Amino acid sequence: MKQIDKFWKWFQDNEQALKNAFFLGINREEVLFHFNRNLNYVSTRIGFVIKRTSDDNDKSLIIFTGAGYRKLFPKLIALEEQAPKLELFRPQAFIKPMQNTDEIKQGNDDPIYCENYILKLSEMQFSLLDFNVSTKQLKLTIYLLNFDEIETIEQLYDDIRWLLMEIIGEINYKKHIKDFELVQMPNNQNGLLDLIELQDYIDYLCKIDSGKKTRYL
Repeated sequence: MKQIDKFWKWFQDNEQALKNAFFLGINREEVLFHFNRNLNYVSTRIGFVIKRTSDDNDKSLIIFTGAGYRKLFPKLIALEEQAPKLELFRPQAFIKPMQNTDEIKQGNDDPIYCENYILKLSEMQFSLLDFNVSTKQLKLTIYLLNFDEIETIEQLYDDIRWLLMEIIGEINYKKHIKDFELVQMPNNQNGLLDLIELQDYIDYLCKIDSGKKTRYL
């Protein structure tokens, strides 16, 4: 795809400026303007996530995502496959399921700093609103300790949606999550499940015979 080759040519010529913008804030607005403009030539619906990594010679990970939108899959795959050899970044197609969850399950995870508020994944829980055994899709209630304080933040729902994709991967999110609601964590948490266990719970539900009725909790 010619537009993808052009994107990577521009990216390769501006690697250091991109790393300075992403991690040091140097000329951030200008660099991101040109980055988004070049990525939009590939598709206006493709987003990206930047992550630091402790391996791969300290290369930063750039993840291209279509939020599970199937029609974007060929372009996302091509972005990874057509990438040239980069000095400072490693490209990846799709947000993949979280692998290292031990610290979260033990409550030793670092806080997640969002704009104007903080979340901690180990303190988030969920319950099932609805499960359609035919489509294998769930509706969830997600419980936050500080929901009453942050419920008016416009970006909150989108931030939690991205966090869910970080946990189970964007393809599984699109396949299995129909909708979710956010509420305040109750004092009595009996029967609630840790959000980090969501993939295990989905796997369990998907084993239910499709001939059975929709289940509720």
